[in-house]
Amino acid sequence: MRWQIFAILWILVLLNFIDRATLSIAMPFIAEEFDLGPELQGVILGSFFWTYLLFQIPGGWLLDRFGPRAIVGGAGVVWGAFQLLGGLATGGIFLVLTRLGLGASEAPVFPAAAKLNAAWLPPKERARGATFVDAAGPFGSAVGGLVVVALIGALGDWRWAFIVTGGLTILVAALYWLYLRDTPQQHPGVGAPELARIEDETAVVAGTSSTATGPLPRAVDYLASRSFWGMMVGRLGWATIWWGIISWTPSYLSQALGFDLAALGWGTFLVYGSGVLGQLVAGFVADRWRAATTRYNVVMRTILGVSGVGTAVAIFAIPPVTDGIVALALLSTAVFFINFGGLYWTIPALLVPGPQVGRVGGVMNVASSGGGGLAPIVMGFAIGAAGGGFGGAFVFLGAAAVVYLVGSMLVDFERPLARARA
Repeated sequence: MRWQIFAILWILVLLNFIDRATLSIAMPFIAEEFDLGPELQGVILGSFFWTYLLFQIPGGWLLDRFGPRAIVGGAGVVWGAFQLLGGLATGGIFLVLTRLGLGASEAPVFPAAAKLNAAWLPPKERARGATFVDAAGPFGSAVGGLVVVALIGALGDWRWAFIVTGGLTILVAALYWLYLRDTPQQHPGVGAPELARIEDETAVVAGTSSTATGPLPRAVDYLASRSFWGMMVGRLGWATIWWGIISWTPSYLSQALGFDLAALGWGTFLVYGSGVLGQLVAGFVADRWRAATTRYNVVMRTILGVSGVGTAVAIFAIPPVTDGIVALALLSTAVFFINFGGLYWTIPALLVPGPQVGRVGGVMNVASSGGGGLAPIVMGFAIGAAGGGFGGAFVFLGAAAVVYLVGSMLVDFERPLARARA
């Protein structure tokens, strides 16, 4: 039953990323219709993250107060409505307003996943749980490319992509609310053996997991923690890379490499789909390796170190490339390695007390939002300054990969993220 719950969550996150990717895939057509330059395109692409950032901490508090079922179920209906309204846009400002609404309503989704991870999965399954849910992101982006291109090709208008995906999101959010429960103890489908397994295995690592007892750390305790700042810096670097690639890859393939509509759909599917493989590989290796050792720092820092180095090398190799196949291979390699970073969602589930998982997950997603808001705008201005060239934009993403690598090495995966001090 616990994996059925995560399957429902996976579908909702999948739609979350299809909704986000719709704008990126449709942007070449939107820019032509509304006569938008690269700078303004960057602002529109990044506007989602302005409210996404602002609502992370309030969203995390609401999750801890009312639970993932009520908050995410309601938020899904709202963000589906804003997505649908995007199809009625009459200009850039209208589109920005719909993206602001989308960002605010999607804010609780990933903190909710961290909270459900802590409640529903025993520790030895949490890396797989985190990367399984996070894998819906690149898969949703990949499928979104094909879906949006197919809708535009079949209906002759980018607007229908927003309307169809928005309506589907509203439907799935309602099903999520009907099926989900916040804890396995509340779900009538969870049998006694499964419940005992979740509770017993969680209790074994109570000293470092989200079940830890005792005084809860305060904000000042987290702010004094090197691991906390490593998490924030690493997540900022990760999000800058991921959202930079998500936001600008369709325009890069279309404008710099001359991909037509069909090639654009399959090209983005290949690039983003590589991230699914990266997520699953990282989650499987992390859980297996953690089960064989107590040296969790060796496990996590090795996997995240390979992630940072592999991403940086692939991205720094892109600027001089003019061949479409080579560019796709390098982008796919970068996306494969950067999606090892889905393991960041194990940090709240494993290293934070249960009553604070939603809030800490929200705070971590503030860093994600900052990177997501920064990358499209900086890249847009870099592209504009270069007269349409993408070289400087990719150098910026390569520098972000170094930031991601450094932050990841600062997290101590063998101790709680923070301890309450007298």
